[in-house]
Amino acid sequence: MKTIMTVCGTGLGSSFFVEINIGTLLQKWGLQDKYKTTHGAVFEVSEEDADYFITAKDLEDTLSYLSNLIVLDSIVDMDELEHKLYDKLKADIEETFE
Repeated sequence: MKTIMTVCGTGLGSSFFVEINIGTLLQKWGLQDKYKTTHGAVFEVSEEDADYFITAKDLEDTLSYLSNLIVLDSIVDMDELEHKLYDKLKADIEETFE
């Protein structure tokens, strides 16, 4: 199972909000059994914590060392989240619908 981690300044507010939205998208795409979600604070994240990381634009430079980093211009824009996450998970999504 792969992991998607949302990251914010404290690991409590915006990262949890985005994590909930990711869960909704994973269910929509039928991937809830292939991916788990978690959230954390910027100061406690390491490359080993997840396969994909999602954060807000203001933390992009701080987290630039992470591979598979998805940066959101707006954490409340569900369309942006869906588009950017879909691009990363495209192969798994298309496999689910075959």
